[in-house]
Amino acid sequence: MPAMPEHRNYEAPLRVAMVSRRVHPAHGPGGLERHVFELVRSLAASGVEIDLFSETPSDAQRAQALSSVLPDNVVVHWVPGRWLPIGTRRGTVVLDRITNYPAWSLRVSRWMSRLAMGAEDGPCAWSLAHVHGMAGWGLARAAQRERIHFPLLLTTQGFEEFRAPGVFKHLAYAPFRACIRRVAAASKAVVTTDVSLQPVVEKHLGIPPAEQIVIPNAVDLQECERLASPERGRELLSELGLSEAAPLFMSVGRVAPNKGFELVPAALALAAGALPDNWSWLLVGNGPALPEVESEIAAAGLASRCRLVGSVSDRDLHSLYAVADWFVHPTLYEGSSIVTLEAMAHGLPVLATRSGGLPDKVIDGVTGRLVAPGNVEELAQALAWSAEVDGGSMGRAGQELCKEQFSWSAVGRQYLDLYRELAVL
Repeated sequence: MPAMPEHRNYEAPLRVAMVSRRVHPAHGPGGLERHVFELVRSLAASGVEIDLFSETPSDAQRAQALSSVLPDNVVVHWVPGRWLPIGTRRGTVVLDRITNYPAWSLRVSRWMSRLAMGAEDGPCAWSLAHVHGMAGWGLARAAQRERIHFPLLLTTQGFEEFRAPGVFKHLAYAPFRACIRRVAAASKAVVTTDVSLQPVVEKHLGIPPAEQIVIPNAVDLQECERLASPERGRELLSELGLSEAAPLFMSVGRVAPNKGFELVPAALALAAGALPDNWSWLLVGNGPALPEVESEIAAAGLASRCRLVGSVSDRDLHSLYAVADWFVHPTLYEGSSIVTLEAMAHGLPVLATRSGGLPDKVIDGVTGRLVAPGNVEELAQALAWSAEVDGGSMGRAGQELCKEQFSWSAVGRQYLDLYRELAVL
């Protein structure tokens, strides 16, 4: 596996196949979806020609929403998915991921083979295929059977399937884990999104850290600034009855059991005596664990201080970041965490768990504080600690870290360098 190359000449053309089952805004607003969307935009702005392969969204308006914001050098190929009508209802996600996902990945491989042979839209000669997680399984099979002749680049994401709680769920994901290992084995290079995730990649995919290439996920700092309106943020707080909140703790994410949001009310109750009188907590996001969070808020007697606002527009989300004081991310396990980077881009200090790629971003005493995943007492201590320190200076330090290491101006160039190293030109 190649090491990270030196800076290279970018005059020769690149044509890249970008393969991800989901991409924002055609699908959900999750970290993977946003990463792929912003990666495509960054590369396209550098002149890379991109064929983006993603699953046909259920709503045609969502497909149009993506196509309308991409430049002419990006062609979107909607590949039908969900052969079985599952995955959108609670309790069917695992079954969807071990049936529909590999089936969709195989369909992508066949679709790309037809394009490459000129059966549709003329012949295609990709410099490489950049695949995200399980999405590359069909291409990995084709590569190992020598049916494709361009290199694969894998970016690892999440590893939720390797850390799923419960015996049944862990066993159910066994085929999925085997598929991802096959993608890694067939790839010319594997990108790990954080230094702190290298041992995880080694453990689950068998790739030593020396053979991994670390390129972090990133955020578009200019877009974050453009979307944020403190005036709109204050208006939203007024509507929520939080105009006097000080400090305002904010959390963002899919409200699922692995995100740990149901632990926050108990931690806040323990820390309340050390916090200023007007503190509040705001949770932005929807998901299956929302009833559990509501129940924990009621049990802690904190209904007057906590607000669950569901999903909001990008403009409203960034406007809320602009008026919050602290970002709280209590996740039990995590990938890179785009929402944490967004919060840091807005100058928020962070209280988070020592999980996934978070230690690469949240530096104890510098940009925030880390606690053990699932430990309510440690989270309560961190919340109480926030009242004793200069959160403003930590937020500014986090903002600078974002600019230096996690902006697309830095990360996009690293991907271009790697593409040049791998590309068939």
